[in-house]
Amino acid sequence: MREALGRSKLLLFLLPALLAIPATASASDVIVQGTTDVRDAGLLEDVIEPGFHKAYPQYTLKYIAVGTGQAIANAKAGQGDALLVHAPSQEKTFVEEGYSLERRGRAVFFSDYVIPGPLGDPAGVLAGAPHNAALAFELIARAGAEGKANFVSRGDNSGTNTQEKAIWKLTHVELNKNGEPGKAGTSTDASWYHKAGAGQAETVLLTQQCPFTGGGCYEMTDRGTYNRLVANGAVTGLQIVSQDNEASAPGGQNLLTNPFTVYAINPEKEPAVDINVEGAKALTEYLTSAGFQKRLASYPNRESPAFFADAHAKMTGPHLTRTVRAGTKLTVKGSVENLLPGSPAIAGEPILLQRLTKLRPAETPSYMTIAVGITHGNGSYSLTAGASRSGALRVELPTTLDYPPLTIEPLISSGALTTSDLNVGKVTVHSKVGVKAPVRRGRVVTLRGSVGPTRERGVEARLVVQGRKQGTKSFRALRKVRPKIGAAYALHVKLGNGKWKLRVRYQDPGAVVPATSRAVSVSVR
Repeated sequence: MREALGRSKLLLFLLPALLAIPATASASDVIVQGTTDVRDAGLLEDVIEPGFHKAYPQYTLKYIAVGTGQAIANAKAGQGDALLVHAPSQEKTFVEEGYSLERRGRAVFFSDYVIPGPLGDPAGVLAGAPHNAALAFELIARAGAEGKANFVSRGDNSGTNTQEKAIWKLTHVELNKNGEPGKAGTSTDASWYHKAGAGQAETVLLTQQCPFTGGGCYEMTDRGTYNRLVANGAVTGLQIVSQDNEASAPGGQNLLTNPFTVYAINPEKEPAVDINVEGAKALTEYLTSAGFQKRLASYPNRESPAFFADAHAKMTGPHLTRTVRAGTKLTVKGSVENLLPGSPAIAGEPILLQRLTKLRPAETPSYMTIAVGITHGNGSYSLTAGASRSGALRVELPTTLDYPPLTIEPLISSGALTTSDLNVGKVTVHSKVGVKAPVRRGRVVTLRGSVGPTRERGVEARLVVQGRKQGTKSFRALRKVRPKIGAAYALHVKLGNGKWKLRVRYQDPGAVVPATSRAVSVSVR
């Protein structure tokens, strides 16, 4: 299933509608290679599967829950249509090798890691390093060397395992060739360091069982999985001993942040495999939709959500309610920032000022871009455009070039894209019309001048020549024309004998407030 990556602007709005059409035939499978965290925290079963089926009933979601490393390997082997993972360092290579349909993935949500340990806490982590993961690992290693504690690792190249190894590198603990506690220069692990080779929930349960000499098992897992196991009574002998890394601690406040990104698989990398591209697109649209993002705030409850929305950057800008004359410069200033804690500024990204072009309630809203800019180093922006039409304005971040999404996407620290736009209010534009002295040739009079704003293609603008013959009180329409694209006009009207007052009126209902020129005099004989 191949298709061209570039599409017309129209597809920006048609794609979601087309995907939402109920299937007349049997539903097609959308195979997702994904991390176990999403399954073990309950989000897959409780929210994603029923929500996706409701939004796109023509597809059946099949989620393969494995570690991130295995999920990426499976996706590269053509065993999935989409990928949902949380290891930015591994995802970077995946994207650079061309396996993502988009130039980056789409950020969808984030969670955070916690370090559970036994209720007795023999390593003294809760007292000595409650908000310092690197120090917590050092305390566990020290207790392990003394035979009083053990550490249980996923040991499976998952996203959690990848981040765990990143934390070990921040410690003073001796590491082996694999970046794990053990004798330097060898592949041997420390006696107190154990690899579960299992998923997120299974590793937590093994930590609670702790079938290792000396007991006192610790591990690292995501908060959502841990909370669910505690809530359903599966875990009763563990407590969180370290969480919420301090900004001053090694690795900073973002060390335990856990961002998730979804990718549609590029069919060009697996030409012999029938990748369900449309189904993968539907999944990315659903996961970044406003409805799904809002649902995250209350799952499993509002007091302790397992995941946090990350598909829409936070945007600020002035609220405009202005009445201006055509040609006036409108400037909108504001800033954009990611919701992911500790993310860098969204710098160097294109940003658009757009005007609503469809106003009827029954129509899908569409927007015309009237100014393009680049976000500054601190995430701020400034967009300036001439006032050409009345209407609602919004600021939107730039679209991926690979295939048009429903909304637009900025960069976050993991290299993924989010979607965001900001309504900044309405502008009412008053048109203007100038007219020069008329030129007569016989009974034909030519009026020349300029109008503002200039007509855009596809709009209903009209120039109306109005006249009043000497002895009459009211002007009447003598000729209506659709002006050419541009500011200048030349209008010809045939008049009867006598003295006339002429003027030109510009009107474009719903787009600008009409304007009428001054009256000019001409005699015809």
